[in-house]
Amino acid sequence: MEITGQLTNIIYQNDANSYTVAEFEPENLKDEITVVGYLPFVEEGDTLKVIGKMVVHQEYGEQFKIDTFEKLIPKDSKSLEKYLASGTIKGIGPATAKKIVKKFGEDTLNIFKFEPERLAEVKGITPDRAIEIADEFNEKWDLWQIVGALEKFGVSPTNSKKVFDTLRKRCCSKDR
Repeated sequence: MEITGQLTNIIYQNDANSYTVAEFEPENLKDEITVVGYLPFVEEGDTLKVIGKMVVHQEYGEQFKIDTFEKLIPKDSKSLEKYLASGTIKGIGPATAKKIVKKFGEDTLNIFKFEPERLAEVKGITPDRAIEIADEFNEKWDLWQIVGALEKFGVSPTNSKKVFDTLRKRCCSKDR
């Protein structure tokens, strides 16, 4: 079974292996569900495509057990605002997220990636802070790309995390 939606609340995440228990809001269902599985590099507000099955845990009840997942870039302004407001990017809270998305709309991702200095057009963001915010966003974007690329070669997200942790400075450095 495949479900796309947004991670709304991380209840538990093991630092060593990224085993995660979280609340998940599916796009096409009205109620949140509990998801469990190995989810490295995920944060509240992330949009995910999860593949797995519904199971019933003796103690905790019905859960969606994730076999594999893909982290997706939010598709619309509402999802993007929710993602940015989640605290994933340091210095962007709900109010700033709303201002950014209101200012740039569907072009917000392109602003972060290709014209980060324009974030300073948003009241309360200085030119220096605009670059810092964009750099953090883009670092996370690079990570998503690495995990996605390695998964195509059969490398699990858990092992992708190990590769990233081992090669972090060399694989994502702009100075390579």
